Amino acid sequence: MNFPRRFLKIFLSLVAAAFFLWLAFREVNVQELWKQITQVKLGWILPFALTMLVSHYLRAERWLLLLTGLEKKPTRSTLFTGVMLGYLMNYVFPRLGEVTRPVYVARQLNISSGRLLGTIVLERVIDLVSLIGFLMVVIFYFIGDHQAFGRIFGAGSWTTRVFLLVPAFLLLLTVLTWAGYRTLQSLKRGNRHPLMARFADYGTLFWKGFSSLRRVENWPLFVLLTVGIWFGYILMAYLPFLMLDLHTGYDLGLVEATVVTVISAVGISIPTPGGIGSYHLFVQQSLWLLFSVPLVSALTYATVTHGVTLIMTVIFAPLLLWFNKLHTLKKKIVR
Repeated sequence: MNFPRRFLKIFLSLVAAAFFLWLAFREVNVQELWKQITQVKLGWILPFALTMLVSHYLRAERWLLLLTGLEKKPTRSTLFTGVMLGYLMNYVFPRLGEVTRPVYVARQLNISSGRLLGTIVLERVIDLVSLIGFLMVVIFYFIGDHQAFGRIFGAGSWTTRVFLLVPAFLLLLTVLTWAGYRTLQSLKRGNRHPLMARFADYGTLFWKGFSSLRRVENWPLFVLLTVGIWFGYILMAYLPFLMLDLHTGYDLGLVEATVVTVISAVGISIPTPGGIGSYHLFVQQSLWLLFSVPLVSALTYATVTHGVTLIMTVIFAPLLLWFNKLHTLKKKIVR
């Protein structure tokens, strides 16, 4: 990607973040917001941070199950560091973490990052399917208040035909991926040009990574880790209720935390740096429209959770990077 295009993407992501922040803050008294932030029960931050780290570690463990057939097996510390480094990079530029994670691990193993990148795409597909499943449950749970739910996503006027486009798009993406793999195989067999051969080899590695789900040996563990990851996210949405006493004032529990988790995941998927702005707006609107939490309290919740997550990521990602490098050097010395 050349510099003008990269600069344009960064600029547009920042504009989008600023726009979402403006929508979230426009009807909120900033002084009242700061007052509520200063009243946060700090004792709940440690359980929140531990839950975040455990969830990300479980993601690294699940990733390990997808990395079958590699000549060199990455260590758990390397994979965990890669996951945390990826989250850190997403705060710098949207989606940069999805590239940083496999590149970092591939360099530690001295292998091509193509296959590892394929497993990242596969992970995102798994997360998307899980998210859609949760979303369907949430929509069913709030079927009597679909207008409020629709206003959160701006989908209040969507027709059935528009909703059907989602599975149709996933099906089309699957077909195109398979067709792309077959094309790469044909190029590899019929074209001897070094550049095309290299492109075909990289694409084949990517497909092997993407299709690694078929080679998972321990399916019960894979499913258990996936459930654990999402439960960790739900717990990360629930603990801030306790930080801000929202569990007593508005009767918010694990069910409501599940709803917030699903809606915030949609907000984070919007290409803003680290979900800044989009996360704040979606979480604020969900708490306000669905659970009658005042806008300022809802924004306090979003600001605190996003801020603590950012701070913990900034602290632990470099520490893990240092630890993994030290661990790798010790192994080389022993050998």
